[in-house]
Amino acid sequence: MAKTLDIREAPVKVLHQRQIVLLREWRELLVPCRQHDATSLLADLLLSINAIASGLRTTG
Repeated sequence: MAKTLDIREAPVKVLHQRQIVLLREWRELLVPCRQHDATSLLADLLLSINAIASGLRTTG
């Protein structure tokens, strides 16, 4: 298991960094006048969550 985690470490790290950026953008858009923009960004944020879970081969 450690060997497979080592192989996936670099790509998953990139996904984590992208997720941090998406989370910051999404949180900034949660003001009342920008709710629509936040909602449209939510799909990308959820995709990043799924990508990381797939990369780690776990959902928890």
